[in-house]
Amino acid sequence: MKLNFVEDSGKSLIVEFIDVDRSVAELIKSKLIDNKDVEFVGVVREHPDIDISKLIVKSNKNAKTLVEKALGDIQDDMKELAANLPKK
Repeated sequence: MKLNFVEDSGKSLIVEFIDVDRSVAELIKSKLIDNKDVEFVGVVREHPDIDISKLIVKSNKNAKTLVEKALGDIQDDMKELAANLPKK
C-alpha cells in the first residue's frame, strides 16, 4: 500500500490510497463520521479502473491527528475482535 498526501494543511487532509482496496479508506471514514470535530469526511474513487481512493477530511481541529486517533481505534477494535474469536 502506498499513500500520497495530496493536502495536509492542518484542518484539511486529502490522502490517496494507491494499490489498495477502497475499504481501507472507508473503514477510516466510518470511524471519523461520528466525531464531533470532523466537519466533512468522504471517500472518492475517481475511476473504477484505477486503484486509487482519496480520503478527504475537513475538521475544526488538526485533521491528521484525528485520522491517527481513528487508526488507533481501529487497531483496538481488531485486537478485541481477534481476542473474541473461538480458539481451536
